[in-house]
Amino acid sequence: MKFLHNLTFFMLAVVHAGYADKVLFVGNSYTGQCSKTITELFKAESPNWELSFQTKGGKDLAFHLADTNCIERIRKGDWDYVVLQEQSQKSGLGGEYTKGFHQAVGALSKMIRATDAKPCLYLTWGRQSGDKRNPKVYPDFEAMQQKITAAYLEAAEINDAIVLPTGWAYAETKKSSMERFNALYKKDGSHPSASGAYLVACVFWGSLTGKDPATIRWTGGINNKEAIHLRKAAKISLQN
Repeated sequence: MKFLHNLTFFMLAVVHAGYADKVLFVGNSYTGQCSKTITELFKAESPNWELSFQTKGGKDLAFHLADTNCIERIRKGDWDYVVLQEQSQKSGLGGEYTKGFHQAVGALSKMIRATDAKPCLYLTWGRQSGDKRNPKVYPDFEAMQQKITAAYLEAAEINDAIVLPTGWAYAETKKSSMERFNALYKKDGSHPSASGAYLVACVFWGSLTGKDPATIRWTGGINNKEAIHLRKAAKISLQN
């Protein structure tokens, strides 16, 4: 998997030299609350790229699959990439939840490829202290991240999708600094803070353009020292 991920990263770097793409992001608040930061980073670093967002708070991919407006946008948008984000708990819960995740990703990916676009999976992060609603499955960040990662990697392999590993960047940040890791979250311990959104944007930019996130100069109002650490975490996540 590491070889394939690195090969994809290299191929993107070659393909996108002097080239701009159109991207549609489909998800919920984990996407929506990062959309402004993602848009501004791309505008600063890759201004020719066109980004659009289809989001609804609290919803999963099954919701978007049943949404005629979303389907029409996928089919008629002439996208190069469509990024899919599942509801933050469901992918790794097992049983019908994980099954539903795979079914939705499969159906949407087939639809995306039919338009000659490439499906991408926004591999999200575990909650700061695990999931209080599902403590047996997700007792802490590490357990939650492991299960989410397994589900997304399986879906990516089955559907020949590109992985945007933001969850790995969160995990990498935790390895280097608990203070910096905690700062990635809002008070709810789930949604991304300004620092979290910046980290997500750096991972997305590196994943989609094939360029090194460490070369990003835009900080989005984040302290420059912190921004450097977050860009480094984004870079490492793309090398895993």
